[in-house]
Amino acid sequence: MLVARQQLFDYSIGVAFMFLSQKLQGQHVPDVSKTFNIPIVGSFELQLTDILITDFNCSARSSNLTILGNGFFHLLAGDIGARLTFKWHWTKAGLSGSGDGELLLQGGTIDWVYEVHKDEQLQKPQLVVVTANSQFDSVDLKIHSYSADWLYQAVLTLFNEAVKRQVQNGVQSALDTDVPDRLNQVLGSLPTRLDVRGLPFGAAFEYSLYTAAFVLIKGFAEVELPQPPAPSSTTPAGGLAAGVAAATDAAVKAALGRKAAAEAAQAEATAVQRRRRSRRLAQDQDTVVAGAAAAAAEGGANQMTKCPFEAGPLPIDGDVIAADGRMISIYVHESTANCLLWGLYNSGKLTFSLRDGSVPGLTITTDILALLVPELPTLYPHMKMIINVEALSSPMVSFSAADGTTLTASYRLSLVVANASLGDPEVVRLAANVSVSGAFDWDSSVIGQVEAHHEVEASVLSVPAEQWDNTVVWLLQNYGGLVSLHQAVDMLVKTPIASMVQLANAQATTWDRWYGMSADVQLRLPPPPAPSAARQAQHQAQRQQT
Repeated sequence: MLVARQQLFDYSIGVAFMFLSQKLQGQHVPDVSKTFNIPIVGSFELQLTDILITDFNCSARSSNLTILGNGFFHLLAGDIGARLTFKWHWTKAGLSGSGDGELLLQGGTIDWVYEVHKDEQLQKPQLVVVTANSQFDSVDLKIHSYSADWLYQAVLTLFNEAVKRQVQNGVQSALDTDVPDRLNQVLGSLPTRLDVRGLPFGAAFEYSLYTAAFVLIKGFAEVELPQPPAPSSTTPAGGLAAGVAAATDAAVKAALGRKAAAEAAQAEATAVQRRRRSRRLAQDQDTVVAGAAAAAAEGGANQMTKCPFEAGPLPIDGDVIAADGRMISIYVHESTANCLLWGLYNSGKLTFSLRDGSVPGLTITTDILALLVPELPTLYPHMKMIINVEALSSPMVSFSAADGTTLTASYRLSLVVANASLGDPEVVRLAANVSVSGAFDWDSSVIGQVEAHHEVEASVLSVPAEQWDNTVVWLLQNYGGLVSLHQAVDMLVKTPIASMVQLANAQATTWDRWYGMSADVQLRLPPPPAPSAARQAQHQAQRQQT
């Protein structure tokens, strides 16, 4: 759930007009052609071509966007100025004339009242302008003729007014019609489905907008995990759908009855048991995979099972949300994180291997692991190691006012000697439960209580399990706080907008089952494009003519 407050609009509207000024400079306006009928002279055809915006400016201090409520907004921008250059050409019967000109527009205003609502057909937000009034107080037109043609000299005043009307009408039309249409194209391009590269699922989004003293965007997301059904199971565990209801009231919850929850739990248990058997019996792994593929080829249908986590009501009301002085707030229910982890686990993605080259500068050898497995460097001296880690169950995230954020995980860890001549022997296999609590803010992380418990499942060497417990606890307490949410987002999220948006003055809060973060937004605009040599020469020639 995302909350945007008036402070964000006050800041963003100024930045938006700065960005608009950069973008409009050097932009071409569509050509204009119209027939005019003037007394005595009669009718003639006027064409305006090569209309170029050479300068556009607007004052951020004279612009504001106000939330009116019930989905309505008021945009008022003043002190807008623009300079346009163009070429003109007229024809009348067999006669014609041509030249160039420039138009200076000053004291412009944009005054919109518009509504943002969710289009039921598109399932996306759309902008509808209710009232629009865009005008310029001062219009200064200069027209230059390439020749002293008789029509230009005869109807100079009328001709100037005709050009003024055409250019100003074109600018007003762009502000009142083309700009809203372009905004709706952007809104219409918002994804209702997002395929995340490197992850085994896509996410389908539904969202609603509410306005009061702030704008609230409430969303629901569904994660699909297509898998073929098990060949010997009447209740296939594949095809898992993780539904995350990011709700703000108790009415919006993941709809799971007791029967559906029981079926989901049974399906998950069946999947876990099947995976464990296949992992322990390596010789049967190919047979299991082939059997699943054969079942899919025979027409077995995927079945979708709801994620067994429900969202609850946000524990703060609208007055508390509105009183927050920061620009935006993001509220996340723990079911969001748990459904994501649940989907990753059931798709077999919570496994990884640490080996030579996995982490730059990290080399794992039997000598380094001597503290955890004392006999290892004696039996396998100076040999490289592989550490395999796989989750034994879906990790769980919980939020609470007392403990902050808590992550619990169960995993299996195996140590393999990386020596092909010896057959890459597995020398130690451990099962572990780990719990980490802490306060995770945007720019800092503070690790609180850490617990770890290891049990030896199989080993050809003597393994002090308690030493493993102490080592894992020490590593998490001393190194877990070095990674902030900011660093994690920079590392994992690779989008163009991520390099332009920065959060400042961020503060995180946890309630029971909810995590919230409020922050101010800072935008870094890209530098304006350098004008081309041809455009610079054109501007210089126009200045010399004037």
